Amino acid sequence: MPNFNATFPWAAQLQRLQQRDPALAPLALFDEAELTEAGRSLELLLQAGQAFAQSDVDVGLVADELRRFQKFAPPGRPSVQIVQLRRQQSTVQQAQRMARQAFIRQADAFARALPLVVPAKLGLVTTVERWLQAKLA
Repeated sequence: MPNFNATFPWAAQLQRLQQRDPALAPLALFDEAELTEAGRSLELLLQAGQAFAQSDVDVGLVADELRRFQKFAPPGRPSVQIVQLRRQQSTVQQAQRMARQAFIRQADAFARALPLVVPAKLGLVTTVERWLQAKLA
């Protein structure tokens, strides 16, 4: 089983934000014990990113299992296990697409709350990821 924390690089920062770590005070994400609008949107963004990363892991696991079963499958009609795995693959891929959309929506809300200037050629997600890398790394 892969280490999920290795795939989501902002897990520690999400935990620090939820615990109101004083090291994050210069970013003005919370006042005393309350999150500001930017802090709430950052928390939602990181949670959406975590769900998106988890969905990527799920898609990979199901794809690996399906490949293992298909490798030795006899030609002709697929077995019940392969049909079930294909259905499961379809389900996790749909969940991945929904998680990606949720991440993009939260990135938009975060960019509006901050307010971030998003260059047209760069794109919203890239701009937000660069902000995260610059401010939270």
